[in-house]
Amino acid sequence: MTLNIVNSEVHSLFDQFTDLIQGKFRLQKWEQHITIPHEMGQGSIHRTRIRPGMEIVITDVTYVQDMRLRIQEACPLFEISYCLNGDIYCEWDGKESHTNHWTGNVLFFEDELVYEEKKADVRHHMLEIRLSPQELLYYAADLTEEQRMQSWLQRYKGNIDNYPNTPEIHRCVSDMLNCSYDGALKRLYMESKSMELIALFGEVEGHQALNEKCFLSRDDLANLDYARELVIRHYEQPLSIQELARKVGLNEFKLKKGFRERFGMTVFELVRKQRMEMALYYMEVQRMNVGEAAVSVGYSNVSNFAAAFRKIYGYNPSEHLKMLSQWDAKTD
Repeated sequence: MTLNIVNSEVHSLFDQFTDLIQGKFRLQKWEQHITIPHEMGQGSIHRTRIRPGMEIVITDVTYVQDMRLRIQEACPLFEISYCLNGDIYCEWDGKESHTNHWTGNVLFFEDELVYEEKKADVRHHMLEIRLSPQELLYYAADLTEEQRMQSWLQRYKGNIDNYPNTPEIHRCVSDMLNCSYDGALKRLYMESKSMELIALFGEVEGHQALNEKCFLSRDDLANLDYARELVIRHYEQPLSIQELARKVGLNEFKLKKGFRERFGMTVFELVRKQRMEMALYYMEVQRMNVGEAAVSVGYSNVSNFAAAFRKIYGYNPSEHLKMLSQWDAKTD
């Protein structure tokens, strides 16, 4: 199925998509909820309008056919998104982007024709914070902050870029997905959490910009990026520092120091973080219980797994499964 949308202002994408698919629509003042028609798939999309020019969209949909959108972004749009699960391909102006589980994206479009394709039979579960640039700048406390935000916009103009998935970012997203408030209090909570997510992204973005001015050359940065890729790829049976350094062409000192400065964590911390992220994936998407998830990410002792999970996310894996059950009950 292919839909053509002209996005003339921040809120029109949701509105036009709702009209085109003829989904079941529920309106509650500043909240809108659409249920996907059975012939298209299952699931729903929930939109919270914070104010004109700012909205939060939570999608949890599985399509029976590939969903293709041709979107003419005809208005300035700044967006930070977080994909918990999905298989999304985008193409624009000769560029392309692929998004799957545990991917954070940032974009700033002013006048772009974007082709987006979401694969069938894949659960697409994601959070999007969509703002006009003026709404973003509204939160600047002074001229310095406004200039920093302006630099974000220019840095990401015409692009869809990934940003690192930190435990703090994941917790913030989880809080938004599991918000238990109603009415005006919910609206206030969701706005505050949106600003927290943007601030967390800003910390990561600023940290990376600072690192690039350190002792590392362009080739060193590329080698460190490759090291991170290898760590993630081999998280179940991690490579030693010596093996990793040899594979990426760095000495062990530069690998350890550069890795921490570039990514804000040690190689070991990334291994543990990746294991915990995959454990979340197994529990949330594959619907594994705590013991099954622990074994799947390389833990033979469930207690050790629970302790590592709690250190990363601040709560036990059993509590997370309980929150998932509550969320599923709300969306049924």
